Amino acid sequence: MPNPFDCLTRSGETKASESVRWMCVAAVTCMVLASLIAPQSARAEEPLRASLDYSILAQPYQNSVPLNVTGSQETGIAVDRDPFSPYYGTIYVIRGYTSESADFKIRRSLDGGLTFGDPIPVDLCSGFGNTTCAVERPGIAVGSDGVTYIVDPNFDSGTVAVLRSVDQGLSWLLAASFSDLGRQASIATDTATGAVYVADVNASGSVVVVKSADEGSTWSPPVAVSSGATQTAPGIAAFQDNVTVVFLTAASDSCGIGSCSYVRVAASHDGGLTWPSVTAVSSPDVSSASAPSVAVSPDGTFAVSWISSVAPITEATFVSISRDRGNSFSTPIEVSRYRAINELELGETLVFDNRSRLYVAWQSFGNASDPPPNGTFESSIYVGSSADLGQNFTNASFSVSLQGGGANGSSYEHLAAGPNDHVYLTWYEVFGGGGALFRSVSGEASGDVATQAPNAPVDVELRDPVSATLEARATWTGSRLVFVELPAKVYEVWIRVGNASTLAGAMPVRMWRSTGFTVRLGGGTVGPPFPWISAVEVGGIVLVAAGATLAALQHTRLAREEVLQRKVRLLIYEAVREHPGSSFTEIRNAIGLQNGVAAYHLRVLEKQGLVHSEKGRRHRWYYPNGDVSLWRDLPLSPLQKSVLEKVAQDPGIGIRELARSLDRHHAAVAYNVRGMAREGLLRTQRTGRKLQCFPSDESATG
Repeated sequence: MPNPFDCLTRSGETKASESVRWMCVAAVTCMVLASLIAPQSARAEEPLRASLDYSILAQPYQNSVPLNVTGSQETGIAVDRDPFSPYYGTIYVIRGYTSESADFKIRRSLDGGLTFGDPIPVDLCSGFGNTTCAVERPGIAVGSDGVTYIVDPNFDSGTVAVLRSVDQGLSWLLAASFSDLGRQASIATDTATGAVYVADVNASGSVVVVKSADEGSTWSPPVAVSSGATQTAPGIAAFQDNVTVVFLTAASDSCGIGSCSYVRVAASHDGGLTWPSVTAVSSPDVSSASAPSVAVSPDGTFAVSWISSVAPITEATFVSISRDRGNSFSTPIEVSRYRAINELELGETLVFDNRSRLYVAWQSFGNASDPPPNGTFESSIYVGSSADLGQNFTNASFSVSLQGGGANGSSYEHLAAGPNDHVYLTWYEVFGGGGALFRSVSGEASGDVATQAPNAPVDVELRDPVSATLEARATWTGSRLVFVELPAKVYEVWIRVGNASTLAGAMPVRMWRSTGFTVRLGGGTVGPPFPWISAVEVGGIVLVAAGATLAALQHTRLAREEVLQRKVRLLIYEAVREHPGSSFTEIRNAIGLQNGVAAYHLRVLEKQGLVHSEKGRRHRWYYPNGDVSLWRDLPLSPLQKSVLEKVAQDPGIGIRELARSLDRHHAAVAYNVRGMAREGLLRTQRTGRKLQCFPSDESATG
């Protein structure tokens, strides 16, 4: 049976359509009439438009910095990556002048490696009393809260000393001394727990590890890891009490200096107390003169690297990856093969940056079998980077001259990861200027803006295409822009003129190369447009009526889209409020969004002032905005309740101990502690370098 309401519905729809049609006709008529009487001098804003042209320039990016130290030993490098450290971003380089007098000096950079301050003497013999002192290859590392450590092996006595500095390397005090430990030592810190580890190979070939859980004040007894190691420095890395040590074992008693060693990896999951697994990850073709390297990413992925002989006068760099905290490692991945003879490396040639991209360094001999008359060896230093854990590498290189020759030829290259995706390289060059040198593993971009308004300032921003974080910004006022020290990756180029902004395009920046670009800008106040202002004055009433009618017809669809958008942003905001200090990846995964969608809504929340972000160890950390007094009007989050409960149980607990006990990132805990302390929910007190938490009379967990 026909529905009696169908005719009424169709009739109503027809009438509505006719009404809208007549309103639109009236609006257009009014606009036309207004155009006949409006002054033609009015100008209108067109949407901002921009396009981008770029090319990789032929000339290399030259950013080497001489360290003005000479000698016969390699350079150690470390960077403060703790965002809560008062010395965040400080780069430390230690370099020896002569080994017998142990005349070592520290040089520091406070501006990301652009310049280095005057050398600071370090008395490495102070830890050995009156015994003979022959220190050649100290290691350096930075731990939590900016505390810096030097491991100091005495080649003559076999004693290993650890020195500590709490004032940005200006002064050093003995933290510990271990007798009969060995001549080869390395040091590492666990940024998640604050622990410090020293690995060593003693005279009998045993690998041993010692640990401090209180910034070097006390140390555990040496723990045996494995036996049968060669006298090369072991590598060590740690993440959340998962510790990995890499070392060499000889394939035979008559190995000597040659390609006849295995790379072995030992793993501990209890902070170095026990070492249940030792795994060989290479064939017995590793150069016994080259120490392997180990590194751990911000998400707990371990990697090791080494050099193997693959053909006469040909070697190759390999990496192996562990995704299960060091329990097992992948089949060796060949990074590159090159001309070399028993290349001498001393470890620390492998790092992860903040985004878990892998970097590895090596050197090749240009004339390894035919050295020139002056005894130098032409060589190139290479750095390879991989964004997919070694499946694909992008390599870059530059020429150097080696120290020594034959099996002793080396540039002693070392890598270190810094904040904000930066990676740094040091090496040693006897000739061509000589001494130790430093450079960041980065590139540059330079370019101009082509615009119809040459005097108008234009902001050019380089942003990460995944997280949308701002990486660099400059204002173009007619002169060519130059962005230096850019980590090698792809950047989105955004243009801002006044309150308008637009994406011009994306461009790559490559290691030690220069990218040239031109932004072509259009839109804005250009050309004599339609006289909208006068038209609106004449036809405004009709437009309002027509707009209201059209809006009513579209209301259901628009309202639904707005609700969905608001709901997504509300979920994101709640995730940030519940978990301050979350990274982009953590927020994206918590809500289940695609990269672009999450980045868009986070940008909107930042523009609206609801959240803000800070660069940290991994990507960027997000925090809720607003006066902390608003917290009193909101229920405590589960994390805040847990913090107050733990502080009540353990008054005086430190931030890092609190974070470990709650199994939460210390950045999130620190943020909430600061907010609740300002609100009087708890109180804090600094004792030395430690920030302690105490209950407040007003605190409550309900």
